Amino acid sequence: MLLIMGACTRNHGDIGPWFGTWHVEQITAAGTPVNVEGDYFFQFQSHVFRVSNVSGHQDVVESFGTWREDDDGSMTIDFPDSTVYYILMPGLEAHNHFVVGATSAGRVNLVKEDANGTVYTYSLHRQP
Repeated sequence: MLLIMGACTRNHGDIGPWFGTWHVEQITAAGTPVNVEGDYFFQFQSHVFRVSNVSGHQDVVESFGTWREDDDGSMTIDFPDSTVYYILMPGLEAHNHFVVGATSAGRVNLVKEDANGTVYTYSLHRQP
C-alpha cells in the first residue's frame, strides 16, 4: 500500500499542470511544418514520461522515459535506456532539453535544438 501511495505527488496521481495527456498538434523544424504519419501524444505522471504514436486503426508505438521541470521554467525529457528508445518522432533524441513557450488555455509550445542544430517546436494541446 505504501508503494501505491508514494507513486504520485498528489491525490489521484495529479502532479500539477503537466499531468495527463497532451496531443502534439504540430511539429515544425526550422519554422517549417513537418508532415508526420499518425498522431503523437505526450503523457506526464510523477517523473515518468510516455510518448506514443497512434496511426491507422489504433496501431500504437510508444517509448517511456523520465521528465523534470527545471527551475528556469524549462523541461528535460530523457530516455535513459537506448534499447527502449525506439519511437521515430522528428527531433526527439535520447536527451531532450525544451524551452517552454507560450502557454494559454491548455496549449503550450516546447522548443528544442537537436544535435544537428535544427530547432524543433512541438505545439501541444492538453486532452480532457
